Amino acid sequence: MKLILAVDKNWAIGRDNRMLYDLKKDLTHFKETTTGGMVIMGRKTFDSMGFALPNRENIILSRDKSLKRDGALVFNDPPSIISYAENSPKEAFVIGGAEIAEIFLDQIDEAIITKIDKESPADTYLHNFDKDPDFETVEESQPLIDNGIRIKFVKYKRKERKENER
Repeated sequence: MKLILAVDKNWAIGRDNRMLYDLKKDLTHFKETTTGGMVIMGRKTFDSMGFALPNRENIILSRDKSLKRDGALVFNDPPSIISYAENSPKEAFVIGGAEIAEIFLDQIDEAIITKIDKESPADTYLHNFDKDPDFETVEESQPLIDNGIRIKFVKYKRKERKENER
């Protein structure tokens, strides 16, 4: 399972259930990376988008057993999503929010992070992969300018797990 999100200098990802930045190059990168795959998110993330992402299988994790959303499958527990993703030929991407990312952190083998060279007021933060000893940076793009803001794409991979950690 992979995670894909954009963070600012403080690993902030949102405020008031909205993304901090609307950056065209970042959104294009997100679309190119996730198209054809499965995107896993919480209900708030889905509702903040307003619709299912096209050309992707949309999966929502919600405690609400009666929740239904057009264009999405709703699951009520993480193990069901993990099993579903493991049995799918599609690549699975956790796309938010922070609580969902934390729930699936042990399943994440790769994190694709857009680092935004800016700070903004925020109320939602992502796990800091730079400080996680279980992950290492394996790829980093050259800095790009997106809507006047410097960004770069950074890929982290989970280090090899020892046999007793599986």
